[in-house]
Amino acid sequence: MTEYSNRTLVEILGETFYVKNDPPDGNVNRTADFLAKQIKDIEYRYPNLSAKRLAILTAFNLADELTRLRDDYEQIVAILDNIRK
Repeated sequence: MTEYSNRTLVEILGETFYVKNDPPDGNVNRTADFLAKQIKDIEYRYPNLSAKRLAILTAFNLADELTRLRDDYEQIVAILDNIRK
């Protein structure tokens, strides 16, 4: 991964992308590394999947995790709101 001013070059599934990195705090690299690991974990379990299917399955798994975390967050906020009352 190479940085150019406010853009970072990342490679995912053999494809390269320039991702805006403003401010340049290294989060793009962390995110790309996390995504690459998630893809590799799925690829290890399902070695015959195409790159497209790997990407879709990874996206679905991450969306599921995000949805669950948002639900947890909303529950925590509701609990804190009740405590404050």
